[in-house]
Amino acid sequence: MWRDAAQRTLFSPFRGIEYINHGGYGHVFRLVADHAIVVKIAHRVVGNTTAGEDARAAEAQEILQRERTFYEALAAKKPPHPNIVEYFLSTDIAIFMKFEPDTLERRLSRRFETPIAEEQQFRWIKEMASAASWLESLDYFHGDLWPDNILLDEAEHVKVCDFGWAQKRGCKVDVATCPFYRPAKHAVAGPAHEQFAIGSCIYTIRTGEMPYGEWETPEDYKTMYGALIQGQYPSTEDDRVLGHVVSSCWHASYDSMADVEAAVEHALKVSGVILCGKQSAAPLSVEEHDGYVRKCREFLAQQGGVGQGQ
Repeated sequence: MWRDAAQRTLFSPFRGIEYINHGGYGHVFRLVADHAIVVKIAHRVVGNTTAGEDARAAEAQEILQRERTFYEALAAKKPPHPNIVEYFLSTDIAIFMKFEPDTLERRLSRRFETPIAEEQQFRWIKEMASAASWLESLDYFHGDLWPDNILLDEAEHVKVCDFGWAQKRGCKVDVATCPFYRPAKHAVAGPAHEQFAIGSCIYTIRTGEMPYGEWETPEDYKTMYGALIQGQYPSTEDDRVLGHVVSSCWHASYDSMADVEAAVEHALKVSGVILCGKQSAAPLSVEEHDGYVRKCREFLAQQGGVGQGQ
């Protein structure tokens, strides 16, 4: 929780939680009683708020409800995909999920202090493409896929998260993060939009830098945005393994995310890449998952009727 001079407070409806992180529209807290569980709530400031802050809070709550709807739809699909964050339950004001210790964005920022083996890069890319392909098989697309929305578990396996902008095929794309999409009028959820994000993620993993580098000023942003609009993409020639896959994603050359996944696997195979060790994340067992759901329900029961789990 934070408090400023005007006594404005970040909304936190529960006791027994500690603040750990935030996103564009939500804040993540960790249960004190069980650090393996996190709870996500919509951004909201209480006390001496402005009209702009109230509008942002309303939008954040709407986005949280979209994410809740997405997770509830996925909960009916068994077994869950190993590279999608584990969802436990939700209420009108909160989503309960499994805690993961890192994000791809933070891990890449530490690449000089802790080098990233090429084998690890390839594993991340395979797992990310696999998750996107699986979502497509359910007719869903993430919509805002970039390194900050990709968690890493203790073994550094991918766990895609933040589905507040996930959409069914053909629905309008409301928002995405530059340069992980190509701005376009009437953009819709589908393989063209999603593979562009995948291509930019692969480029970022392989080079350690976002496409077009860092942009810190309005002029930098204008230059980057203009290049995206005109289809002037960074060179991928230095990446002899996956550079052609990145370029093809940027030019929407694949008909589906399944084709993207197949292209990644083929590129690794013909390059003689062999991934050793544990090659995929393991989802929680049914017993483990159900145990965490019970803990979430017990936590809610202790809150004096604040929300009801679904």
